[in-house]
Amino acid sequence: MTSEFGWRRFGFFTPSVIFSKENPKEKFSGLKDVAVDCWCSSGGSVYLGEAKGGVFQLTNQFGEYYWKAYQKSLASLHSADKYLFSIGEDDDTVNTLLKIWDPERVEKNTPHVMRTIRMSPLNPTSSSPACSIAVHSSLHAVVVGYTDGTVLFYHGDVLHDKALNSRWVKVRDSSVGEGAVTGLAIATLPASKTVVFVITQKHVYSYVLENNKTVVAHKKHDANGATADCWTFDESTGQLIVASREMLFFYDADQCIDVDGEVGRCLQLGRGFEKLQLVACGQYLALLTKHHAVIQKAEFMTMLTVYDVKGQYIGFSCSLPELCRLFVAGNTMLVLSHDGILSELVEKNLATKLDILFKKNLFDVAVLIAKNSRDGSDYLKGIHAKYGDYLYGKGDYENAIQQYKDTIGMLEPSYVMKRYLDSSKIKELCIYLECLHDAKKDNEHQTKILMNAYAKQGEKKKLMEFVNKIIDGSRSSRMRDVFEILLKWNYLPEASLLATKFAMHEDALNVIIHHMHKYTMGVTYISKMPIEDVIEMAGKFGRDLLIHAREDLMHVLWEQIRANTDSKNNFMRLFDIFMGDMDASQLFLSYVLNQTNGEEQDQYINLILEYHMRSFKSQEWSEERLNDDIFRYIHKKNEDVVLQMAQLFDCTPVIEHILMKSHRAKELMLYHHKKKDLDAIIKLCQRSSPEEKNRLWLDALTFIGKNATADDEQVIIDLLEEIEASEAVHPLVVLELLSKNEHLTISSVKDYVIAWLRKQQIIIDDDRKTIEENEKSMEELDSTVESLKFNAQVMQVSKCSACDTPLQLPTVHFLCKHAYHVHCFDSYTDGSDKCPACQTTWPNIANEEISYHKFQKELSDAPNVMELIAMYLQKGLFDEKKKTRKSEPLRENSGGLQRAVSSNTNPFDDDDAATTISRTMSTASSNMAPAYRQRSTTNRKDDNSTNPFFNSDASSSSKKNSYDESKNPFGEPSKSNNPFD
Repeated sequence: MTSEFGWRRFGFFTPSVIFSKENPKEKFSGLKDVAVDCWCSSGGSVYLGEAKGGVFQLTNQFGEYYWKAYQKSLASLHSADKYLFSIGEDDDTVNTLLKIWDPERVEKNTPHVMRTIRMSPLNPTSSSPACSIAVHSSLHAVVVGYTDGTVLFYHGDVLHDKALNSRWVKVRDSSVGEGAVTGLAIATLPASKTVVFVITQKHVYSYVLENNKTVVAHKKHDANGATADCWTFDESTGQLIVASREMLFFYDADQCIDVDGEVGRCLQLGRGFEKLQLVACGQYLALLTKHHAVIQKAEFMTMLTVYDVKGQYIGFSCSLPELCRLFVAGNTMLVLSHDGILSELVEKNLATKLDILFKKNLFDVAVLIAKNSRDGSDYLKGIHAKYGDYLYGKGDYENAIQQYKDTIGMLEPSYVMKRYLDSSKIKELCIYLECLHDAKKDNEHQTKILMNAYAKQGEKKKLMEFVNKIIDGSRSSRMRDVFEILLKWNYLPEASLLATKFAMHEDALNVIIHHMHKYTMGVTYISKMPIEDVIEMAGKFGRDLLIHAREDLMHVLWEQIRANTDSKNNFMRLFDIFMGDMDASQLFLSYVLNQTNGEEQDQYINLILEYHMRSFKSQEWSEERLNDDIFRYIHKKNEDVVLQMAQLFDCTPVIEHILMKSHRAKELMLYHHKKKDLDAIIKLCQRSSPEEKNRLWLDALTFIGKNATADDEQVIIDLLEEIEASEAVHPLVVLELLSKNEHLTISSVKDYVIAWLRKQQIIIDDDRKTIEENEKSMEELDSTVESLKFNAQVMQVSKCSACDTPLQLPTVHFLCKHAYHVHCFDSYTDGSDKCPACQTTWPNIANEEISYHKFQKELSDAPNVMELIAMYLQKGLFDEKKKTRKSEPLRENSGGLQRAVSSNTNPFDDDDAATTISRTMSTASSNMAPAYRQRSTTNRKDDNSTNPFFNSDASSSSKKNSYDESKNPFGEPSKSNNPFD
């Protein structure tokens, strides 16, 4: 029980006198001298009943309407829906009438009476009149009480059922000692149960009816009873409030069903004072109590108090010097004094109320008021924020956080969180963050803070419950943060399970392998994943698994590769995990190669080659191993790629193999030059083809000339032996290139030079013998030439050298003793003046364009260049390229033999040979003698006297000899400019 004096008092209402509508300056006096014995309200209208049978209707606009309901007396009024129900009598006999009025239908200034029920015959055992009535708002239940305590109940259509005149159920028998029934109330409950409250002057009862026919239970409550004006009932909540002298009792209909249930509660409101009237208006209870006057001259005074039972405060309190009546019109409480002045209690708006409370720091009351107000939700969060600040300032952090919880959605969470970041307030911070999460107003940062707070407190149970809330709330976006926090605080099994549940495979394996060190479990986890994930996860964690669970991992990989041979998955990514483990890598690659083909196999081959070349320098490689592990995988398609890898990892054998295989010795030589590897250079020259040797030896000598040292003497001696044997480079060129190195000594080239000089001496001796032999041949040739020049030549050939038939004029004769018919000669030549039988193929070859390129190639590749040039000179190649000889052969016709010789442009012939000579054989001897100028018979190789076609007779030519004889150094001394004469 709560004492009235402990309740706080506020002025939430303002009394206001109502003025007349017709004359606003005058007070409303329409109810003056009205003695109100009963009343009820319906909508915006109030019905006031007089004991003599009159009824006043007061509308919400304070319009008044009066009619005579009963001729003798009026005992009770009740409104349901839009209808008005009344109990009274029209004559002096005991003949109580129940009338049902329709106020909206007025006939002859009186509301229409829909039904009239005589109540006395319904209670034949008693002659007491009815004095109280209650009707359910559904208009399907009505209860009537009598002055002797009898209570009758009817269930059915109150407006239309004919049984209303007869079929009533007696709820309570008469009890003369209890007095008259002063109040009735009907409450309907589920399961076809109805509770009827009966109030007498001494007690309060509740009766439970089943199926609206039988009373199955009744209970006598502890209230001492009340008068007709000191109780109120709220049909919507089923709550009955009864005011006795000491206190107010509160009863709920649903608590009356159980026999052993609660009997209600009570409050000590208006304790010790006589209760005059109790009225309910919304959330308030208005109580009129009778007090002894102290200041006023009157003996008694009336105290009006408005209570908020839920908030447990007094919203208004004032004293009235005289007796008055209190009733409710809509949501307004009206006070009628005995002199007819009508006043209303105007409730202040919510904002004004809250300002009053804030000034007094009564935030708890403000919260209650806002909760019970229609528009209070708009203010509620702000009130909690102020209340929280107030409590926080007083150091009541625990209660403050309870207020801050209710600010979620209005107050910025960071405002609250920064106040509770201290470790001593971490518990309250968790409470706030929990509510923030439940309201789904938190973010990832706040989730992290809450989980870290749980972990810091060691609240593993709460932490896991919170994690389950996140999971059940389908907030999978937070799983990453949750996982990281679990991992941070070493909740490893929980972290791995969370990652597994949300398919965070990499995180789960990270925990299992790197933190829990359960390697076999990690392999099992990987084996149950799709092939794409198997490749990815094995690539990331395979190195650790290969060390600690080698056999399990290899078994899983073999099974996956075998099962997915035809898939497009790139198993090459798995190769990285075997780096550094030769046995495992070879086993893996060999297995994969056997399971793949085509382009995919080529990729694995490149990977194998790369792997071997990465480990090339750290291992010893034999020639056999190079062939088995590297060379056999190199082919035309991957040759360039492998060469690049070999250059990157400096794998000299691979570079040599590829460059030599593709005939790129020049590139290999440059590679050895950069590495300054003299031995490799020499070996390269030895292995090269004959076509490349000359160029490579020159490159090698160039390199030695720049980089060799005195320590390389033996290598240079070996090199010179190779060069001497191959005769690829001229010794003078060798000495020239080696002479550029200041570190080499004569001893390096001594043996080579001596050997070369010996060979040259042998060649010189051979050449001298050849010269002597040639001189003899020249002398014989000179004799022949002299004979051709100065002696007549007899042509005794009788058959054509071409067709082997007797010659017939015209014919062609050559000094080489061949003769031809003219038509045979023209058939076997292409305009040339040479004998077809003696003509060689060299001039024709020289005229072709390809011969020049052939000569250049032979010149660059020849071991002895001078010998090649001498051979071409001997064959007359250069003579034919510098002249075009068009000479007519000797032709025999009717005039004799004729010969036309064109000018000779050969620089090796005398200028006399350019003279054109024409003569006949019959006059040859006589014409040649006087014209011939005897020349020196000095035995020289370039003397034109040896030319079989030379003729010095210039007298018969119309052209002058262009050769200046004075310039001949071998002429007569008097005409010669020879400096040696």
